[in-house]
Amino acid sequence: MFKVNKLSEKAINKITYEDSPSFSGIVAGECKGDIWVDDVEDPNIALVASFAVGGFSILGEPSDVKTYSIFKDFLVDDMFPQLISKGINYFEFSIESEEIKPYIIDMFSNKIIQSEYEYTFRRKDRYNEMISVPEGYKIFKVDSQFLKKLESGVFTNQEILVERLLESWDTYEDFLKKSTAFVAVYQNRIVSVIIGTARFKNIIPIDIEVENTHRKKGLALTLTHHFVNECIDNGYIPQWDCVESNKASKIVAERAGFQFLKKSKIYWFEI
Repeated sequence: MFKVNKLSEKAINKITYEDSPSFSGIVAGECKGDIWVDDVEDPNIALVASFAVGGFSILGEPSDVKTYSIFKDFLVDDMFPQLISKGINYFEFSIESEEIKPYIIDMFSNKIIQSEYEYTFRRKDRYNEMISVPEGYKIFKVDSQFLKKLESGVFTNQEILVERLLESWDTYEDFLKKSTAFVAVYQNRIVSVIIGTARFKNIIPIDIEVENTHRKKGLALTLTHHFVNECIDNGYIPQWDCVESNKASKIVAERAGFQFLKKSKIYWFEI
């Protein structure tokens, strides 16, 4: 397996999936992450690590069983030791192709594999109703002017936004060209963030967070309205992914009028 920074258009088309923009966007070179493939020119399988998502995804559909053996050796001999050296004692991953799931799961039949469903939603139309802002809060679009304010140290917790931006994008300029984000500010503190953490074609996946002491005030829904309208107005489709255990996230997606797209599994096991 080879670590690569850039793939040909042919290779990208072979191992990307439109319903997985977080990982396919990395393969396409749109956002940050690491990629390993079995063949640089004509890949059959790829392992992709997303800094924003915090896990791995397996892409591609190998037809030769030998490819799975090569892939397993790479994981056991190379990737797992790297994770352990970083203090990570588990391997968390998704599998983008339904056809290869049995092969990958069988590959680690000696492990106790746990899993959880992940739900994917999309919204393709903007909101026409007025967007209310909870009293005491201000909503800002993260544009070049706001980033200058951020760097000046106006906010006491700028890391809540900075870390997300730089986990997903090489630079602020890269983010401004390819994505969008909004924040809710209370006094001099950023208390909620919604950001597009990747992009594949015109699909942008959402990451959203509200600080504990500012939850249940409608901030998530307010930011979602701003984010969706900005995406639709610029020809993007926002995608919302949430695991089954994060019931609050799923509720917000449904209240915000996102339509169910698919249900898949995320797996993990100790290494």
